Amino acid sequence: MACWGLILSLGIAVDANVLIYERLRDEIKQGKSLRVAIDTSYRKAFSAIFDAHVTQFLTAAILFWLASGPVKGFALTLTIGIVASMFSSLLVTYTCFSWAFALGWLKRVSMLHLIRSKGFDFLGNAPKFVSISAVAMLLCLGVLLFKGERNLGADFRGGDLLVISAAHKLTPDEVRSALAHTGFQNSVIQSEKVANRDLISIRADSGAADKIKARLSEALPTAGLKFEQTDHVGALVGKELATKSALALALGLLGIFVYVSFRFATSFAVASLAALAHDLIITIGIFALSGRELSLIMVAAVLTIAGYSINDKIVVFDRIRSGLRDRLSGTVAEVMNTSINETLSRTILTGGTVLLTVLALYVFGGPVLNDFAFSFLIGVIVGTYSSIFIASPIVLWWTRARGRDTSALRREVIQQTTTAGRLAPRS
Repeated sequence: MACWGLILSLGIAVDANVLIYERLRDEIKQGKSLRVAIDTSYRKAFSAIFDAHVTQFLTAAILFWLASGPVKGFALTLTIGIVASMFSSLLVTYTCFSWAFALGWLKRVSMLHLIRSKGFDFLGNAPKFVSISAVAMLLCLGVLLFKGERNLGADFRGGDLLVISAAHKLTPDEVRSALAHTGFQNSVIQSEKVANRDLISIRADSGAADKIKARLSEALPTAGLKFEQTDHVGALVGKELATKSALALALGLLGIFVYVSFRFATSFAVASLAALAHDLIITIGIFALSGRELSLIMVAAVLTIAGYSINDKIVVFDRIRSGLRDRLSGTVAEVMNTSINETLSRTILTGGTVLLTVLALYVFGGPVLNDFAFSFLIGVIVGTYSSIFIASPIVLWWTRARGRDTSALRREVIQQTTTAGRLAPRS
């Protein structure tokens, strides 16, 4: 699972740099000199980068503390990636810009304007999108409830464990090919090295061991197969890992709720968790609907999707917070609409970059990465959609549900900004 943490770290790092470049483009567009534009863009992007990284760090730290096995590796890799991303995006790139400008290598910056129109009424059209999302969530929940334990793979149901050796080096892909079209090709097949011996472990459904042995012996007659071990294993380990991961994720989300409430406002915290629940339910539902089984790989995918989704929403919320604080004219809804439109280019660039990476994993990564890549593809698409169309309207609706005027949201944001302090370095 450590590589999944690396993938999420790369996505966060790309997003941090895109945020800075988007701010730089805005400052240059306002007619500022390049030196001033560079300094101002880093100062304005600081709060979004800082908040996004802190929320990721909270979840990663709690995962590392509570989880075990592969999930702990995921958390450690993510933690290292977060620290490295923060350092590189805020210090290394700024130093490179400053040196290039001082040496006369950088005299002007030209950037593509991906999204020019900024007039879409996201909040006005929110009821339509929220209705579509509500129906999708209900359908996905229905699929999960209908399929029940049939959703679960061998990691959670228990099953047969086979360990085999061969006269020559045998790869997991060769074993999968041998089991193709037998109903066992989706078994968890891994290579292991024990006492300088190359072994293949196969974890399949209960009662499958004898059929798998017969099929492999028939398909690989010259491989010199030797079945070293055949056992029936329970689902305790997988369920324990999933339980610990779920507990750690829940505590991490609680930490995020407290932090977002402190840095933004309670309405933003509620909206971020509600939108995240939307993302995870739809992703898991589509995954189950595709006929795939939920395994420990899906646990890693859920953790990665949660991290990406929260990061995406924090960035949008930061632009809204900045707009509510700095634009005193216009209604709260108008300011929020403008802010969402301003983040569209960044959202599409970041989402598109991550999608291309995960799509490559899906196409070329082989069977081991296929389930993870498929679920993460869905998660990125759904998470990007909810960041734009779902999360922000919930902020406004939650404020009204508490019996407060929307102007109170602006006051609360300004008050929270004053209480938390201006974290960005001043120019």
